[in-house]
Amino acid sequence: MQQDPENKSHIDWINLIAEQEKSGLTQREFCNQRGLVLSQFVYHRCSKNKKKTTQSFKPEFKPVKVVSKGPSSISGDIRLSLPNGFQCSFPCSLDAIQVKRLVEVLLSC
Repeated sequence: MQQDPENKSHIDWINLIAEQEKSGLTQREFCNQRGLVLSQFVYHRCSKNKKKTTQSFKPEFKPVKVVSKGPSSISGDIRLSLPNGFQCSFPCSLDAIQVKRLVEVLLSC
């Protein structure tokens, strides 16, 4: 006797997902054969993948070494190439709001 899909445990869903992946069937075909609701299957499959990524991600700090290449590589300008083809250079003395306004104007052209 088949269990109601809504009453399946977390382990049942993990087993079903593994079976579908091994079966070579599409998710839709697998769900049709098993009498499962496709949207529930996709939900549990996505939940499984989210848990994998959040559990495997371990944030860490790594040391960074800043190396100066000398005065020739230092520029007092902000250089920008926009998607509409404009290329511009701003002095570093402009604050962020001024730069934002200028970029908005240039993008509207």
